[in-house]
Amino acid sequence: MLRPDEMFCFRLGVAMRRISKIYAEALADHEITPPQLFLLTSLGNQDGLRGCELAHQVCLDSSSLTGLIDRTERLGLVERRPDPDDRRAQRIFLTEAGKERLAQLEPVIDRVQERVNQEFFSGYEPAQVENFMQMLGQIRADVL
Repeated sequence: MLRPDEMFCFRLGVAMRRISKIYAEALADHEITPPQLFLLTSLGNQDGLRGCELAHQVCLDSSSLTGLIDRTERLGLVERRPDPDDRRAQRIFLTEAGKERLAQLEPVIDRVQERVNQEFFSGYEPAQVENFMQMLGQIRADVL
């Protein structure tokens, strides 16, 4: 019988918990959660997304995304606006405060990425890391 540490799901779960802790610690002083960071960075790359587009980008179902937007909107970082092309839909935009917060977080994000790279990928060749990231990206694409 397989041991837990021989199972992909177990190993990935351990890695995710470690990465989540790194992000949470880095963001705690900035009063933002990792999911809120992913929401802000997605909008920073393409502001004004519809909810379904944003859900796809941050890999959440629509009900989870709604709660995330609600919490982030209460912080004054995002706002909902009617979609001019579809009166039933809304688009999500960064507010000025959201843009400022995202700019303030850029060095934090860089430090977190550097720490994750050090803790998880030191000792590996860049091509190995790139291959691993491509594999993870493909898994994401297949799941969504």
